[in-house]
Amino acid sequence: MLKDIISTVSEKLTEAGASHVYSAFDAVDICRKPDSIFTVVGIDSFSSTSPVLSMYHVYIPFRAEVSLKVTAPQSWSMDKLLDYFDSYIGPAVLGMSGLDCKLKGIAIKPDSGINRLVLTAVISAGGIIKSERSQS
Repeated sequence: MLKDIISTVSEKLTEAGASHVYSAFDAVDICRKPDSIFTVVGIDSFSSTSPVLSMYHVYIPFRAEVSLKVTAPQSWSMDKLLDYFDSYIGPAVLGMSGLDCKLKGIAIKPDSGINRLVLTAVISAGGIIKSERSQS
């Protein structure tokens, strides 16, 4: 379920023009990620309620907090990073069909380990996951 949510968010970001979008579950070391801007999509929290059953499907309502960590190139300023967010990430979040998304918070901090600015956005997302019932 978590990978499906991350995959959906990653696809929408890529469709909106965001460059180099990765899952938090990938095994690519930061040293191997590009020197250009990149975004890592992860899940901070997840909860679901009782499933709703129909004759052929199971519907699982959920809420999740999705984190987007946008790492800027070394030469970028805070203004340029915010412009990138406003141009690519923000519109993608607002336009995600199938998910009810709201921006909960945003922070920009320097990462001294890699000497780059990192913008972290937390998105509250909700939806319903549909799967087929087993026919046993």
